Amino acid sequence: LSRCSRLVHASSRVWRGGGAPRRQTAKRSQHSYAQRRARENMHPSSVALITLAVVKCHALTPKRVLVVGGSGRVGASTVRWIHKLAKAEQLPVELAVGGRRQASFDAAAKRLGAKGVDDIKFVQLDLDDAASLERAVAGRSLVVHTAGPFQQRTDPTLLKACIDAGVPYCDVCDELELSRAAKKLTSHCDVPAVISCGIWPGASALLAARAAERLGKPLDDLEFSFFTSGTGGAGPTIVSATFLLLCTPAAVYADGELVMKEPWTEKRTAAFGPGIGARDVYLLDNPDVPTCAEALGARSASSSFGTAPAFWNDLFGAMKLLPRSLLADRGAMQNLAEFSMPIIRAVDALVGGVNAMRVDARAADGDAVTLRVAHGDLEDCVGQATAAFGMELLRGGVAP
Repeated sequence: LSRCSRLVHASSRVWRGGGAPRRQTAKRSQHSYAQRRARENMHPSSVALITLAVVKCHALTPKRVLVVGGSGRVGASTVRWIHKLAKAEQLPVELAVGGRRQASFDAAAKRLGAKGVDDIKFVQLDLDDAASLERAVAGRSLVVHTAGPFQQRTDPTLLKACIDAGVPYCDVCDELELSRAAKKLTSHCDVPAVISCGIWPGASALLAARAAERLGKPLDDLEFSFFTSGTGGAGPTIVSATFLLLCTPAAVYADGELVMKEPWTEKRTAAFGPGIGARDVYLLDNPDVPTCAEALGARSASSSFGTAPAFWNDLFGAMKLLPRSLLADRGAMQNLAEFSMPIIRAVDALVGGVNAMRVDARAADGDAVTLRVAHGDLEDCVGQATAAFGMELLRGGVAP
């Protein structure tokens, strides 16, 4: 701001001919008269300089971005990509990570520092503590919510805090009921928000919209297919979220009606293209299904997921034999994910972290459009996609 003041002061000296500022008079009427005469005699170049000073001041003000859950793998990847994309656009940002534990942040900050992302601040908060959320989001330019798992949450507390503070918001929510509660809130407010962004859900919805556009006729059926080698480098939170999805009914549109089906059933094979090939996928819940079916007018829609090596798919099927009460226990599934990480990391080292998605859009007459996307690393891919949504909000490209 002081630099902005100097620019404005310099420009004022130009239109006064470079001399010293005129002495202020004691009388307000004379002072107002002098100001009016100055404006009338202002040179066009002086107007340009003052405008430049104001624009420069705005450009020098950093965008204050808070990534909640930024200590996790998806969140840290999002922080890194926001830093990278903002730097490429010469957009100053002040990055902060929100979470419960300082130790987790310190470890993440060390990893990010090794990749050139420094000067990140930590903001302690709790998603179940409204007061801490209110303090955390105050004065922010953007809040990005990556703190999963989202399964079994029904109250979008962080979104509520952002709406109250007038702060743009986006998240990577993959829980249908929570995403619908969030979208209901955003439909009655003037705050820009993007619910369920990321890669899938998120970019997959954009891919579905593009496929429907290319089809060029009424959409009858929409089919999502996803694949990841191993866990794609995901952390225990994403692994535990996958476990929780095994007891979450999969939302499917059939003949224009939303129905709930048993997860990890209806095995089919999807071709993901060169380098990945054909892979078995299984029915799994995805908020993009009802969102895209309703927005694009599809009478039928479903989403399926598969992984490699094949025994992981068999293991998920076997886990469904566990009591549903145990599968639905967030704490137990988080503990199981953390306990399994050494084995998971060993398998990931062998199979890599490739991930892919495929969207098939079909018309009633049989015409179809298929779009596919593949990426070599799930963690990097989700962070890039989430950051891209966040950057669009920072640019002001998303209407409330």
